[in-house]
Amino acid sequence: MKIGIVIHTNTGHTLKFAQAIRDKLTAKGHEVDITGLRTQGVISSGIIPIVRTNFSIKNPPDLGEFDAVLIGGPVWAFKASPVIMRYLVEDVRTLKGKKALAFVTMGGGGGDRALRMINEELEASAADVVEGEKLKYFFKFKAGALEAAVERVCEKLGA
Repeated sequence: MKIGIVIHTNTGHTLKFAQAIRDKLTAKGHEVDITGLRTQGVISSGIIPIVRTNFSIKNPPDLGEFDAVLIGGPVWAFKASPVIMRYLVEDVRTLKGKKALAFVTMGGGGGDRALRMINEELEASAADVVEGEKLKYFFKFKAGALEAAVERVCEKLGA
């Protein structure tokens, strides 16, 4: 299966999660590409993200070549990353016939809400949405949590 992973990361936690997913899926014989969304303009400022809207995505990937897509980002202020949401709303046209899974990383709460937000956009793109995955961290991932979350993602994808 050819799998595309699209992420937004601010601290590197989402990237680490995506890389672990990629490594596991690749070991199982799948072809996996990760694209980190790059932005132009101000997204947030300060320790607590204060979301600005005057940004654009410089590298929106086309997901047409993939059999399955994973969309991941951090939870900001109990919501999905504004970068991920803008990408899904503005750049993703159709995912008909593709399996899709959302994943989020978070230091606090809001993971369920963020997954719902992403899933709503994936469903609007006609994707076959499977249950998403959230991963908590507090400065670092809890021992074994990353590995367990990666296993659940692979199971949900049927990979």
